[in-house]
Amino acid sequence: MLKKSYTSALFLLSLCTILLIPSLLTASTPADSIKQKIKKDSTRVSFFYKDFDKSGKIRLHAYDTALDGTQEYDPLYKQNRFSATPGNIGLSSASLLPSFLAGASGFDYGIHSTDLYLFKNDSVKYYKVLKAFSCIEYEQGAKKEIFFHTLYSRNIYKGLSLGFDFRVLNAPGAYLRQKSNHINFYLTAQYFTKNKRYGVIANFLINRLKNQENGGITYDSLFTQNLETNRQLFDVNLSKAQNRVRETGFYMKHYFNLSRHSVSSNDTTHYFELGRVSYSFEYNRQIQNYLDADPQSGFYPAVTDTVSTFDSVTIKRYSNEISWTNPSFRSDRRFRVIQLGVHMKHNYIEVTDHSKKDYFLQYIPSADFSFTPIPSIHLEANADYVFGDHNEGDKSLNVLVNLILGKEARNLGILTLQGSYAAKKPGWFFEHYLGNNFQWDTAFLQQNILSLGSSYSFRNILDAGVTFSRINHYAYLDATANPEQFNSEFGHLKAYVNTNITIWHLTFKGQFAYQTIQGTSIVHLPAFLGNLTIFLTEPLFKGAALFQPGISVFYNTKYYADAYMPATRSFYLQNTEQTGNYPYLDVYINVKIQRAKIFVRYNHINAGLMERYYYMVPGYPMPDAAFHFGFSWRFHD
Repeated sequence: MLKKSYTSALFLLSLCTILLIPSLLTASTPADSIKQKIKKDSTRVSFFYKDFDKSGKIRLHAYDTALDGTQEYDPLYKQNRFSATPGNIGLSSASLLPSFLAGASGFDYGIHSTDLYLFKNDSVKYYKVLKAFSCIEYEQGAKKEIFFHTLYSRNIYKGLSLGFDFRVLNAPGAYLRQKSNHINFYLTAQYFTKNKRYGVIANFLINRLKNQENGGITYDSLFTQNLETNRQLFDVNLSKAQNRVRETGFYMKHYFNLSRHSVSSNDTTHYFELGRVSYSFEYNRQIQNYLDADPQSGFYPAVTDTVSTFDSVTIKRYSNEISWTNPSFRSDRRFRVIQLGVHMKHNYIEVTDHSKKDYFLQYIPSADFSFTPIPSIHLEANADYVFGDHNEGDKSLNVLVNLILGKEARNLGILTLQGSYAAKKPGWFFEHYLGNNFQWDTAFLQQNILSLGSSYSFRNILDAGVTFSRINHYAYLDATANPEQFNSEFGHLKAYVNTNITIWHLTFKGQFAYQTIQGTSIVHLPAFLGNLTIFLTEPLFKGAALFQPGISVFYNTKYYADAYMPATRSFYLQNTEQTGNYPYLDVYINVKIQRAKIFVRYNHINAGLMERYYYMVPGYPMPDAAFHFGFSWRFHD
């Protein structure tokens, strides 16, 4: 109770500090600055992420007001359409097109099957608006499915803005014990002085996920042969199981420019920059629970407590990071030829289960470098190394080169070359786990991943690329849902093409990918995946409204899809049942009237017209044909 009070007090104190900043700091522009009165668009909305200061100015992204994509409300499919799920929105998922590119080093618990339904610090959006902005989204589907999302941002004082993002999902599902119930929320605050010499951002987030688990249907033949049409009468393998995830977090980041001069659009003087210092603090607490009031159902390979299952893991993280950079955006509004950045992160982690609490202390120095000799050539690289507990010796290196083919304003596209190397311990879960149905305590070698890739993009019309990765000492869950390590090398080749082509009023928007695994049979992935959407955009009532009917199809080739283990919320190897080679067709109509967007959609319109083998995960049929409708509405006052 004392710890909860301390965390709440820390958040309130930090928020009060932000609110007091305008009275503590003053900012002024030089007297010789030329002030221009520019008429600003009050409906223009943009946002930035926590890496806003990387280039020396706020990296803004435009808020998407386009009509296309309105019908895609599922947070999972918005981020990764190539995903396998157990048949209902909000449940765990596995990527069908994994990326082996190296990310940041450091402690990782290892279970990420529900991450795309969580608000994470990296994905929190800080909005920039003239006065106020809000948006409401609502969707209703079959079986009383409801999705509600609202966001709000407002300027409180000069340079000070507050906002929030709130999301609720409740989906009972077609089958017994398949319900998902989610609540996600974050509150944001930001303040920047007038000359942008000092800035601070902060957020407080809450995630609560409750997912019922049914272990899949007991008899597949009832579904494939359509012996029973009422899905609520199907026997399922688990009748009293549930997964819960509860998470709270707080984040604050300050930056300060050491150079005093302003960055005026009319100032072409080349100053010597002393650089920028920044400091960030992050706290995160996540609790993962698996509950089952009937552990002797026969679904699990072993049971320790025969009365009830209550598996619980708590992960706490405290992170401090201090950085120095020489911002690449110079006072003459051009990018610096060479940009440097050095960072030092301190992590304190606690992992608590039924039997013990483990503590980790880590120091992670990192550096980044970018080189832009001419506007059409840009090179950047970053590297890090871990000192401390558990992840001692983990390291990563990433290199990227962008080549603009022609002049910046008019070019033939952008060519990107990318390479990465990482040596990382597998997630903590793969080495240490204590539950009622699974227990292990082992030690694995570092995983080594080397990836090389290239891509080409042309405006918003074409994006294509190829990546080859070599993975050594890969950690995975075997056919018994227990961890194993493949102590050899294998390769992963991935090629993709994304298109967005408009001919007259007809648009063809597609995602296509091919991949292959070489040197092992412990990784199963579909060879080909495709998602194609075709829609017509037609103005109505002299342009006062837009009408957009469309059709979309998703398909992947047949393969031995990973099975799902609810007790660990993880996917594991299986070699007996294939899924895929089945198209999922949706038809929809989107309508836009001023700032309101409305959609109606009929999902999986071909259900029942073909063989009933529409599984993404063995034992979990995908939803039948269903009608959905919803709307979103923006407000600017």
